[in-house]
Amino acid sequence: MTMLRRKAPPVQIGDRFVKAGDPPGRAWDVVRLWTTVDGVPHARMENNGQQRESRIISVSALTDPHFFSPAPNVSSAA
Repeated sequence: MTMLRRKAPPVQIGDRFVKAGDPPGRAWDVVRLWTTVDGVPHARMENNGQQRESRIISVSALTDPHFFSPAPNVSSAA
């Protein structure tokens, strides 16, 4: 009997990313994930720097190294 396993999504809530061109140390946290009506997965990102910002980014852009790269999680950086 073969068991089907769901493939883990490439991005999960709590993941951190650094946007290409941003200053070192500035990371964006994934705070929400959803799929839009057209079937494209998106993530809401927050940056908790001096000026708190929020952005909505497609998951495909987050996983494209031309736009974003993974950043260490806060708990693993300590």
